Amino acid sequence: MTENFIFWAQALDNASPDHLEVRGRELSADDSARRQEAVSLVSRVVKSGKLLFNARGVQLTADDQCFVVEVLSVQRDRVGRTAPIVCYGAYDRDVGDALGVSVAAGLVEFAGRIGRTLQPEQFELARESFAALKKKSSTKMLVRQVAIGAVVLLLLALTYWQASWGP
Repeated sequence: MTENFIFWAQALDNASPDHLEVRGRELSADDSARRQEAVSLVSRVVKSGKLLFNARGVQLTADDQCFVVEVLSVQRDRVGRTAPIVCYGAYDRDVGDALGVSVAAGLVEFAGRIGRTLQPEQFELARESFAALKKKSSTKMLVRQVAIGAVVLLLLALTYWQASWGP
């Protein structure tokens, strides 16, 4: 399932191109258009989405359709700054536990491919962060159902009121 995600991490030497994988394929440094598109997708969610989870180096931000998970790796860049690893993907209203497991596993695998490591607790936190996304999705669905119910009741009341006035 990790072929549905974008993984991104800045280079630790602050000079090499960032590590980017889109749908299971590493993007070369020469593929500037696809690299920019991937970074733009991530940035859009981070800027316009809502921070749903933030604990011990793991953040989950989501808008209505997509999510971004950021996990701090153990390694730091050349000037000592933390180096997050990012996963972007889409979700539907039936967010399940499988999505959290898939994202967490994908983050660990991507980190390994680029020579980074995550704290063991971060796998669990990344997986658990999707409970917040599931709650957001469930709440949103409930609000929609209540709104639809209110509209139906209003239409029924208007129909009854109009019928009670007679011809």
